[in-house]
Amino acid sequence: MEEIEMTNAFIAPLSVHFIWHPANETKVKPIFNHCYSLLSRDVNRPFSRSMNLPVFIRTSRNNTLPNPIQVLSHRTIAFIFLSLEVAADDQWVKYIEACVNLPDSVYLIPIALDKYALGLNDVFNGRNFIRSYDFDSQFFNDYIFIAIAHEIYRYALNESFSKMALGVDTALKLFLSHSKNEMHGVGLAYELKSFIDHSLMRNFFDASDIAPGFRFSEEIEAHIRGSTVIAIHTDSYSSRYWCQREIMCAKENDRPIIAVDCLEEFEDRRFPFATNIPGVHMHLDGSPTKQDLLRILSAALLETIRFFYSKMLLTEYKRVGWIQRESMLLARPPELSDISRLLDQETKSIHKDKMIIYPEPPVYMDEITILKQLDIKIETPLTIDLSSISGINIGISISDPSEEELVHIGQAGQKLVQLSQDLARHLLKRGAVLHYGGDLRENGFTEFLFHEALALQARTLDQNIHLVNHIAWPLYLSDTDKVKHWKADIRTVAKMNEYQPHPYTRKFIPNVNQFLVPSNVENQYVWSRSLSEMRRKMIQLCDARISAGGRQFGYKGIMPGVLEEIMIALELERPLFLLGGFGGITANICNLIESGVVPDDLTESWQIENNAGYEELLNKTEEMDSDYRPDYKLLVEKLCNANLRNGLSDEENIKLFHTPFIEEALYLIFKGLKSCVMK
Repeated sequence: MEEIEMTNAFIAPLSVHFIWHPANETKVKPIFNHCYSLLSRDVNRPFSRSMNLPVFIRTSRNNTLPNPIQVLSHRTIAFIFLSLEVAADDQWVKYIEACVNLPDSVYLIPIALDKYALGLNDVFNGRNFIRSYDFDSQFFNDYIFIAIAHEIYRYALNESFSKMALGVDTALKLFLSHSKNEMHGVGLAYELKSFIDHSLMRNFFDASDIAPGFRFSEEIEAHIRGSTVIAIHTDSYSSRYWCQREIMCAKENDRPIIAVDCLEEFEDRRFPFATNIPGVHMHLDGSPTKQDLLRILSAALLETIRFFYSKMLLTEYKRVGWIQRESMLLARPPELSDISRLLDQETKSIHKDKMIIYPEPPVYMDEITILKQLDIKIETPLTIDLSSISGINIGISISDPSEEELVHIGQAGQKLVQLSQDLARHLLKRGAVLHYGGDLRENGFTEFLFHEALALQARTLDQNIHLVNHIAWPLYLSDTDKVKHWKADIRTVAKMNEYQPHPYTRKFIPNVNQFLVPSNVENQYVWSRSLSEMRRKMIQLCDARISAGGRQFGYKGIMPGVLEEIMIALELERPLFLLGGFGGITANICNLIESGVVPDDLTESWQIENNAGYEELLNKTEEMDSDYRPDYKLLVEKLCNANLRNGLSDEENIKLFHTPFIEEALYLIFKGLKSCVMK
């Protein structure tokens, strides 16, 4: 594939790929899950300040080869897991050779799962392997993550990086800041440095532990300017002037910092410059264990990557004009100490036209009240243009594609959850009313939307934030006690619209107050009509609709749910945003609109073949109401001629059809909404 063309369009600074042979699924998937949980945002902590790197998968099912790596970012790093199974599979060797021949912006890291992998050394032209089989099995996850995270740092963030340099020459430099007259601080600094200097860690870290002294010298400042600072926070740490000076120097030089909390008894105050940074807690019941040291080093790497990736992402936003050129970019949420950076050096007054931009997600408003009162403009990239959509009804159609589809497009299953959380956060922040049609099940998309609304309501103290959940008959009749408690808890942010069965189906319903199992064709017909009725009434209430994902088979309606909602939105002439980069039926609809080529899953024959009982349901529908039976040829024709009415140009819609990056998708959605529905 050709390297990305440098234009004024948004280009992600970095993307990370994990590639493995399907025979190694049981070995590699736990490694991927562990790394993904750290490199991407935790969906159970949606307001955490994680880095949210774009992470993709390249593997396969049924002995097929994965899709090629797509070069979609300024830099791409791919971790290729190698083993006996790969070395013995000629087709996979050819796939890897094709990866090696990708442009220079793609950096490949071979990871050997066993010694047989080293037989592929010639494919990588002698490149150094991460030999995971040598890692201590007791701390395997820590060692493999540190090795992977360090390569991300070296390649994407270290300005002195060279593909020919190895080991300490490009290792992450650490500055160990600690009080020189406290046992725990000195002891931990010594243990950390000794562990790094005398183990595998010397390949990943270069630790500077300055000897005890009482001068803040040029030597110390020079070390800090090129390091990530680990502040070992003991009882007297904040009261020591030289410790304070080291933290201030790190902040002044815009360096990553983490705190290691080693408080033993008490501190009379916490130094204000040593806040707004991540912390690691240490248990003071003896010498630090290897697990403790690995936790600290993992945290230092994570914060370093998050810090510099955030700056890269904000710089890209500035390059393409999403944020003002004169904005000051911060890799952390703002604090009072940042005011000095806004001062005009001659007048010592604050630049009124200068804006502070910090990474998503937004912090609590209370946290930055003082800065706002000083008339300082403080925003995240997606809150800069908070055009009011108060009272505007936005429908969201999001559901997971099949596991096979996710593997095919290289997306992790949590990506759509992250998308739904980000959509909910920013739409609710702007005053929209969100509409979603779905059953209330644990860990479902509906639950995530409600959690976002509750969290945002608590953060903003705005009692008007709310959603409307639309539920078809008979789904709400099967509510568990847990769901009933949940419904009671979310009354302040959500309204439940529960719909009655369609009139045509009443003769098949023994008791409208009892749950009906879709166990035969008549009951399936009842379900499909009820779902269609709910979807039409829901979309009639919406001013615009956003669609992503969507399963192609295994649904309960007359057609795939997301597809039906898209067709109703087009019929009712509602503005429609289609996010095809997250797979599913939405991706196939985007491809149809763009190319005119009809995908298999938009044909009746494919649906009959891949959905047991579907032909019988169509026949029953024909018998009951022929107008309700879907005409797939007419459906395809309507999609090919679709007018999305979403305020975006054709070029921008094509971008929205393809982008796998949540930030770009959200930016395009808000740009379109501003044109078509925002007041």
